[in-house]
Amino acid sequence: MASIESVQIEYQKDIKNNLEINEIEHKYLSRKGYIAELFKGVKDILPEAKAEYGQKVNELKQSIESYITEHNSAPKIESIDIHPVNITDIKSELGSISPISWLIFRIQDIFAEIGFSVATGPELETEKYNFDALNIPKSHPARDVWDTIWVQNPAGIKSLLRTHTSPVQVHYMESHKPPIRIIAPGKVYRYEATDATHETVFHQVEGLMIDTSTSIATFKAIIQYFFKELFQQEIKIRLRPSYFPFTEPSFEIDIWIEDHWLEIAGAGMVSRVVLKNGGITDPHIQGFAFGFGVERLAMILYGIDDIRLIHSADIRFASQLGKIQL
Repeated sequence: MASIESVQIEYQKDIKNNLEINEIEHKYLSRKGYIAELFKGVKDILPEAKAEYGQKVNELKQSIESYITEHNSAPKIESIDIHPVNITDIKSELGSISPISWLIFRIQDIFAEIGFSVATGPELETEKYNFDALNIPKSHPARDVWDTIWVQNPAGIKSLLRTHTSPVQVHYMESHKPPIRIIAPGKVYRYEATDATHETVFHQVEGLMIDTSTSIATFKAIIQYFFKELFQQEIKIRLRPSYFPFTEPSFEIDIWIEDHWLEIAGAGMVSRVVLKNGGITDPHIQGFAFGFGVERLAMILYGIDDIRLIHSADIRFASQLGKIQL
């Protein structure tokens, strides 16, 4: 409970020092505020202590909300002209969540059911994590596969907009010990021309499972379960040998849908080099990693034939997807 206590102490100091209400609200209740950070920390709490931890965080949150409500005085209005409005003449439509956000939430829910948590990483990445730590050194021909958007960094560190979500693997391994079960959804960037099947900015979901008994058979069972839950029907899959620098062996995943095989993802057993770069040197530890494009799944689920429509500002298109989701 040390982190909760430290936030409580700082909150009391801020009250004593008459910190502005809007500053207190931003500092503690914003999306990146202290309360949000405390809730994220529940994943690191022992199972038997999670209920107590969550209760204490909620109590602190309610205390802060009450303080803000009590000290937020409503603006005084001297006078106001009231004009009747015929509300029957007002036309409005309910908004809907982005199809990509909806699909990411659904993917997270499916993997949560089998013990996977969600990890995140920076979109502005270093060369070390995007390439080197993933067994893709400067001279490696595989670097040509990713059309990289490099970014000038005043600190002299070679930076880029990440080309895949795989760097999250190494970041997570550096700060967590096995067993590990995570997925890492997020944006990725490629310097390439857009067309019906390619975008400069799109979304991927990275998956990682590491322990002493994980095997290809484990992966096949998990990915089979995922596609069954996502498509709400039995989906036949096959694994084809392939090559990725960060997995060995590597394979492509195909699904049988609408009477033909469709390539959907890449996967493999995590390379010993990548495990070592993440700080895992125990020879008995092994695991698998996989990655797939969210937009590609959305195109299959919704029957979309042009990826550019997904990120367009066409309200007609977005409203159609919203009705499908409901």
